[in-house]
Amino acid sequence: MKLCQIDISHLIVLKHLLERKHVSNTAQALNISQPSVSRSLQKCRALFNDDLLVRSSHGYELTPKAESVKTEISSMLASLDRLVHDQEFDPKSCEKFLKIFGLVPQVNWLMPKIFQYLREHAPLLTLEIDTVPQRHFDALIAGDVHFVLSTQQPPSSEQNIYRSFIASRDFRLLMSAEHPMAGQELTPEKLAECQFGQISLHGDRNLSIEQRFRDLGLSDRNKPVSTPLMLTNFNVAPAMAEHSDVIFHLPTPFAEEACINRNLVTRPVPEGLRSPYQDVYLYWHKRYHNDELCMWVRDIIKQLHTS
Repeated sequence: MKLCQIDISHLIVLKHLLERKHVSNTAQALNISQPSVSRSLQKCRALFNDDLLVRSSHGYELTPKAESVKTEISSMLASLDRLVHDQEFDPKSCEKFLKIFGLVPQVNWLMPKIFQYLREHAPLLTLEIDTVPQRHFDALIAGDVHFVLSTQQPPSSEQNIYRSFIASRDFRLLMSAEHPMAGQELTPEKLAECQFGQISLHGDRNLSIEQRFRDLGLSDRNKPVSTPLMLTNFNVAPAMAEHSDVIFHLPTPFAEEACINRNLVTRPVPEGLRSPYQDVYLYWHKRYHNDELCMWVRDIIKQLHTS
Protein backbone atom coordinates (compact mmCIF):
# COMPACT_ATOMS: atom_id res chain seq x y z
CA MET A 1 0.00 0.00 0.00
CA LYS A 2 1.29 3.48 -0.89
CA LEU A 3 1.28 6.40 1.54
CA CYS A 4 -1.19 8.34 -0.59
CA GLN A 5 -3.71 5.55 -0.11
CA ILE A 6 -3.82 5.72 3.69
CA ASP A 7 -6.62 7.53 5.48
CA ILE A 8 -5.29 9.76 8.27
CA SER A 9 -8.07 8.45 10.51
CA HIS A 10 -6.38 5.04 10.48
CA LEU A 11 -3.21 6.58 11.89
CA ILE A 12 -5.21 8.28 14.63
CA VAL A 13 -6.73 4.94 15.58
CA LEU A 14 -3.29 3.32 15.44
CA LYS A 15 -1.83 5.93 17.80
CA HIS A 16 -4.46 5.15 20.44
CA LEU A 17 -4.20 1.43 19.81
CA LEU A 18 -0.43 1.41 20.31
CA GLU A 19 -0.82 3.36 23.55
CA ARG A 20 -3.60 1.19 24.98
CA LYS A 21 -2.80 -2.18 23.36
CA HIS A 22 -6.50 -2.98 23.65
CA VAL A 23 -9.13 -2.91 20.87
CA SER A 24 -12.24 -2.31 22.98
CA ASN A 25 -10.56 0.40 25.10
CA THR A 26 -9.42 2.15 21.93
CA ALA A 27 -12.92 1.95 20.48
CA GLN A 28 -14.40 3.40 23.64
CA ALA A 29 -11.85 6.22 23.80
CA LEU A 30 -12.52 7.23 20.18
CA ASN A 31 -16.26 6.54 20.35
CA ILE A 32 -16.16 4.16 17.39
CA SER A 33 -16.98 0.46 16.97
CA GLN A 34 -14.52 -2.35 17.64
CA PRO A 35 -14.78 -3.56 14.00
CA SER A 36 -13.73 -0.06 12.91
CA VAL A 37 -10.65 -0.30 15.11
CA SER A 38 -9.84 -3.73 13.68
CA ARG A 39 -10.21 -2.45 10.11
CA SER A 40 -7.87 0.47 10.83
CA LEU A 41 -5.35 -1.94 12.29
CA GLN A 42 -5.47 -4.10 9.16
CA LYS A 43 -4.95 -1.04 6.95
CA CYS A 44 -1.96 0.06 9.03
CA ARG A 45 -0.50 -3.44 9.01
CA ALA A 46 -0.56 -3.30 5.23
CA LEU A 47 0.90 0.21 5.19
CA PHE A 48 3.83 -0.67 7.46
CA ASN A 49 4.16 -4.26 6.24
CA ASP A 50 4.22 -5.44 9.84
CA ASP A 51 1.82 -7.03 12.34
CA LEU A 52 2.34 -4.07 14.71
CA LEU A 53 0.41 -5.79 17.52
CA VAL A 54 0.59 -9.51 18.24
CA ARG A 55 -1.41 -11.55 20.72
CA SER A 56 0.27 -12.90 23.85
CA SER A 57 -0.87 -14.50 27.08
CA HIS A 58 -1.28 -10.99 28.55
CA GLY A 59 -3.14 -9.45 25.61
CA TYR A 60 -1.48 -7.55 22.77
CA GLU A 61 2.25 -6.80 22.58
CA LEU A 62 3.96 -4.29 20.28
CA THR A 63 6.39 -5.48 17.64
CA PRO A 64 9.76 -3.69 17.31
CA LYS A 65 8.35 -1.87 14.29
CA ALA A 66 5.34 -0.76 16.33
CA GLU A 67 7.62 0.59 19.07
CA SER A 68 9.39 2.69 16.43
CA VAL A 69 6.10 3.90 14.96
CA LYS A 70 4.76 4.75 18.42
CA THR A 71 7.76 6.99 19.04
CA GLU A 72 7.03 9.19 16.03
CA ILE A 73 3.28 9.05 15.42
CA SER A 74 2.16 11.30 18.31
CA SER A 75 4.54 14.08 17.32
CA MET A 76 3.61 13.73 13.65
CA LEU A 77 -0.15 13.92 14.31
CA ALA A 78 0.30 16.89 16.66
CA SER A 79 2.29 18.74 14.02
CA LEU A 80 -0.32 17.93 11.38
CA ASP A 81 -3.10 19.16 13.64
CA ARG A 82 -1.35 22.49 14.14
CA LEU A 83 -0.71 22.78 10.42
CA VAL A 84 -4.36 22.17 9.55
CA HIS A 85 -6.01 24.25 12.26
CA ASP A 86 -3.39 26.98 12.64
CA GLN A 87 -4.71 27.93 16.07
CA GLU A 88 -3.05 28.65 19.39
CA PHE A 89 -3.23 26.20 22.25
CA ASP A 90 -5.97 27.15 24.71
CA PRO A 91 -5.34 25.67 28.17
CA LYS A 92 -8.79 26.71 29.38
CA SER A 93 -10.45 24.28 26.97
CA CYS A 94 -7.86 21.49 27.14
CA GLU A 95 -9.44 18.19 28.26
CA LYS A 96 -6.35 16.00 27.89
CA PHE A 97 -4.50 13.81 30.40
CA LEU A 98 -1.02 14.86 31.53
CA LYS A 99 1.09 12.03 32.97
CA ILE A 100 4.16 12.59 35.15
CA PHE A 101 6.50 10.19 36.94
CA GLY A 102 8.62 11.19 39.91
CA LEU A 103 9.62 9.86 43.31
CA VAL A 104 7.82 11.18 46.38
CA PRO A 105 10.48 13.77 47.42
CA GLN A 106 10.48 15.44 44.01
CA VAL A 107 6.70 15.27 43.64
CA ASN A 108 5.99 16.62 47.14
CA TRP A 109 8.46 19.44 46.62
CA LEU A 110 7.67 20.55 43.08
CA MET A 111 4.19 19.43 42.03
CA PRO A 112 1.77 21.17 44.45
CA LYS A 113 2.59 24.63 43.09
CA ILE A 114 2.38 23.30 39.53
CA PHE A 115 -0.96 21.61 40.14
CA GLN A 116 -2.31 24.78 41.73
CA TYR A 117 -1.44 26.68 38.55
CA LEU A 118 -2.93 23.98 36.32
CA ARG A 119 -6.22 24.00 38.25
CA GLU A 120 -6.50 27.74 37.74
CA HIS A 121 -5.45 27.95 34.10
CA ALA A 122 -6.37 24.51 32.71
CA PRO A 123 -9.37 23.41 34.80
CA LEU A 124 -10.41 20.62 32.41
CA LEU A 125 -6.97 19.01 32.36
CA THR A 126 -6.48 15.74 34.28
CA LEU A 127 -3.10 15.26 35.96
CA GLU A 128 -1.85 11.72 36.59
CA ILE A 129 1.19 11.36 38.89
CA ASP A 130 3.00 8.05 39.31
CA THR A 131 5.32 7.78 42.34
CA VAL A 132 5.74 3.99 42.41
CA PRO A 133 9.51 3.28 42.52
CA GLN A 134 10.74 2.01 39.15
CA ARG A 135 13.49 2.64 36.64
CA HIS A 136 13.02 6.33 36.01
CA PHE A 137 13.06 6.47 32.23
CA ASP A 138 11.33 3.24 31.15
CA ALA A 139 7.84 4.78 31.07
CA LEU A 140 9.13 7.87 29.28
CA ILE A 141 10.84 5.82 26.58
CA ALA A 142 7.73 3.62 26.22
CA GLY A 143 5.47 6.65 25.80
CA ASP A 144 3.49 5.95 28.98
CA VAL A 145 4.24 9.34 30.59
CA HIS A 146 4.81 12.84 29.25
CA PHE A 147 7.38 13.95 31.83
CA VAL A 148 9.79 12.59 34.43
CA LEU A 149 11.14 14.48 37.43
CA SER A 150 14.47 12.96 38.38
CA THR A 151 18.00 13.49 39.67
CA GLN A 152 19.18 10.51 37.62
CA GLN A 153 20.59 10.42 34.10
CA PRO A 154 18.87 8.58 31.22
CA PRO A 155 20.67 5.71 29.48
CA SER A 156 23.55 7.01 27.37
CA SER A 157 22.21 5.00 24.43
CA GLU A 158 18.90 6.89 24.48
CA GLN A 159 19.20 9.88 22.14
CA ASN A 160 15.56 11.02 22.11
CA ILE A 161 15.26 12.48 25.61
CA TYR A 162 15.36 16.21 26.36
CA ARG A 163 15.80 17.81 29.76
CA SER A 164 15.45 21.14 31.53
CA PHE A 165 17.02 22.08 34.87
CA ILE A 166 14.44 22.67 37.62
CA ALA A 167 16.23 23.12 40.94
CA SER A 168 19.03 21.87 43.18
CA ARG A 169 18.40 20.14 46.48
CA ASP A 170 20.49 19.27 49.51
CA PHE A 171 19.94 16.81 52.37
CA ARG A 172 19.05 16.77 56.05
CA LEU A 173 18.98 14.16 58.79
CA LEU A 174 15.49 13.27 60.00
CA MET A 175 15.02 11.83 63.48
CA SER A 176 12.62 11.70 66.40
CA ALA A 177 12.53 14.79 68.60
CA GLU A 178 13.24 12.38 71.45
CA HIS A 179 16.38 10.99 69.81
CA PRO A 180 19.56 11.43 71.91
CA MET A 181 21.18 13.23 68.97
CA ALA A 182 18.25 15.66 68.46
CA GLY A 183 19.73 18.35 70.68
CA GLN A 184 23.42 17.64 70.29
CA GLU A 185 26.03 19.00 67.95
CA LEU A 186 26.38 16.29 65.35
CA THR A 187 29.71 14.93 64.25
CA PRO A 188 30.56 12.08 61.89
CA GLU A 189 32.04 10.18 64.84
CA LYS A 190 28.81 10.38 66.86
CA LEU A 191 26.65 9.47 63.89
CA ALA A 192 28.80 6.45 63.06
CA GLU A 193 27.50 4.89 66.29
CA CYS A 194 23.84 5.61 65.46
CA GLN A 195 21.16 3.50 63.80
CA PHE A 196 20.06 4.49 60.29
CA GLY A 197 17.12 3.72 58.06
CA GLN A 198 17.86 3.13 54.38
CA ILE A 199 15.43 3.76 51.55
CA SER A 200 16.41 1.26 48.89
CA LEU A 201 14.46 1.79 45.68
CA HIS A 202 16.39 -0.70 43.56
CA GLY A 203 17.57 -3.30 46.06
CA ASP A 204 20.74 -1.41 47.07
CA ARG A 205 21.53 -2.34 50.66
CA ASN A 206 24.21 0.31 51.25
CA LEU A 207 23.30 3.40 53.23
CA SER A 208 23.17 6.48 51.00
CA ILE A 209 26.04 8.12 52.94
CA GLU A 210 27.91 4.91 53.75
CA GLN A 211 30.78 5.88 51.44
CA ARG A 212 31.21 9.18 53.32
CA PHE A 213 31.71 7.27 56.56
CA ARG A 214 34.21 4.99 54.83
CA ASP A 215 36.12 7.94 53.40
CA LEU A 216 36.53 9.24 56.95
CA GLY A 217 37.70 5.85 58.23
CA LEU A 218 34.60 5.46 60.43
CA SER A 219 33.29 2.31 58.75
CA ASP A 220 34.48 -0.42 56.46
CA ARG A 221 33.29 -3.64 54.88
CA ASN A 222 33.67 -5.53 58.15
CA LYS A 223 32.07 -2.82 60.25
CA PRO A 224 29.42 -0.95 58.23
CA VAL A 225 27.17 1.70 59.70
CA SER A 226 24.24 -0.02 61.42
CA THR A 227 21.16 -0.04 59.21
CA PRO A 228 18.42 -2.06 60.96
CA LEU A 229 15.62 -0.72 58.76
CA MET A 230 15.30 -1.06 54.98
CA LEU A 231 12.38 0.59 53.14
CA THR A 232 11.40 0.41 49.48
CA ASN A 233 9.75 3.86 49.34
CA PHE A 234 9.80 7.20 51.14
CA ASN A 235 6.24 7.37 52.47
CA VAL A 236 6.74 5.31 55.63
CA ALA A 237 10.06 6.88 56.68
CA PRO A 238 8.61 9.73 58.83
CA ALA A 239 6.44 7.41 60.94
CA MET A 240 9.30 4.95 61.45
CA ALA A 241 11.69 7.70 62.52
CA GLU A 242 9.14 9.22 64.88
CA HIS A 243 8.71 6.00 66.84
CA SER A 244 12.25 4.59 66.83
CA ASP A 245 15.92 5.46 67.15
CA VAL A 246 16.66 5.31 63.41
CA ILE A 247 17.88 8.35 61.50
CA PHE A 248 17.15 8.98 57.81
CA HIS A 249 19.30 10.90 55.33
CA LEU A 250 16.69 12.60 53.13
CA PRO A 251 16.25 15.45 50.64
CA THR A 252 15.73 18.65 52.63
CA PRO A 253 12.26 19.62 51.30
CA PHE A 254 10.90 16.13 52.05
CA ALA A 255 12.53 15.97 55.50
CA GLU A 256 11.23 19.40 56.50
CA GLU A 257 7.70 18.63 55.35
CA ALA A 258 7.79 15.32 57.25
CA CYS A 259 8.23 17.25 60.51
CA ILE A 260 4.90 19.06 60.19
CA ASN A 261 2.53 17.85 62.94
CA ARG A 262 4.97 15.08 63.92
CA ASN A 263 7.37 14.66 66.82
CA LEU A 264 10.33 14.90 64.45
CA VAL A 265 13.26 17.23 63.86
CA THR A 266 15.70 17.75 61.04
CA ARG A 267 19.39 18.35 61.66
CA PRO A 268 22.09 19.52 59.26
CA VAL A 269 24.45 16.90 57.91
CA PRO A 270 27.97 17.40 59.35
CA GLU A 271 30.50 18.76 56.88
CA GLY A 272 32.42 15.51 56.40
CA LEU A 273 29.26 13.56 55.54
CA ARG A 274 27.62 16.05 53.19
CA SER A 275 26.74 14.92 49.69
CA PRO A 276 26.99 17.30 46.74
CA TYR A 277 23.84 19.15 45.83
CA GLN A 278 21.65 17.11 43.49
CA ASP A 279 20.13 18.76 40.44
CA VAL A 280 16.52 17.89 39.65
CA TYR A 281 15.63 17.89 35.95
CA LEU A 282 12.41 17.71 34.00
CA TYR A 283 12.77 15.10 31.25
CA TRP A 284 10.60 14.52 28.18
CA HIS A 285 10.80 12.44 25.03
CA LYS A 286 11.18 13.62 21.47
CA ARG A 287 7.67 12.39 20.67
CA TYR A 288 6.22 15.16 22.87
CA HIS A 289 8.81 17.84 22.18
CA ASN A 290 6.48 19.80 19.88
CA ASP A 291 3.22 18.83 21.54
CA GLU A 292 1.39 22.06 22.42
CA LEU A 293 0.23 20.94 25.85
CA CYS A 294 3.70 19.72 26.80
CA MET A 295 5.34 22.88 25.48
CA TRP A 296 2.95 24.96 27.61
CA VAL A 297 3.56 22.83 30.72
CA ARG A 298 7.34 23.06 30.27
CA ASP A 299 7.09 26.83 30.20
CA ILE A 300 4.90 26.85 33.32
CA ILE A 301 7.29 24.63 35.27
CA LYS A 302 10.23 26.78 34.23
CA GLN A 303 8.43 29.95 35.36
CA LEU A 304 7.38 28.51 38.71
CA HIS A 305 10.60 26.80 39.75
CA THR A 306 13.49 28.54 38.04
CA SER A 307 12.43 32.16 38.39
